[in-house]
Amino acid sequence: MSADDTTGMKATLDGLVREQAERRALRDQRAGEIKAGAQEFMTKQVQTAQRYVEHRRELGQRKTKSGWSTDRSHAEPGAASAFGDDPVDMAAPFASEAPPAAPAGRDTPRRAPRARPAPADDEDDAFLNNRWRD
Repeated sequence: MSADDTTGMKATLDGLVREQAERRALRDQRAGEIKAGAQEFMTKQVQTAQRYVEHRRELGQRKTKSGWSTDRSHAEPGAASAFGDDPVDMAAPFASEAPPAAPAGRDTPRRAPRARPAPADDEDDAFLNNRWRD
């Protein structure tokens, strides 16, 4: 081996080592970017989940023993009527009425019996000797 061959091999090896170091640095940088993006995504997911839990708790507080709360103390701002009217309790006219009486007799009407299918014409059947017909 000559000195020129050795120098060429060292230069090639040095180039490969440099390229490998650059690729490692790029890979580490990309991994850091992906990790930061995942952290940001998970933070947003947690915030969304917290808002959902708060909303569900608020809905649970609005529910009263006899049904949904009709008082306007829980109303969100800007929830007033678009017509400028005062909000009216829609459940009030029905609060004093008794539930309707159940009908007497059967709950469901009787159904007509099903019609039976006509018997198959086996005269023209070419597969009478098959076991699957039994």
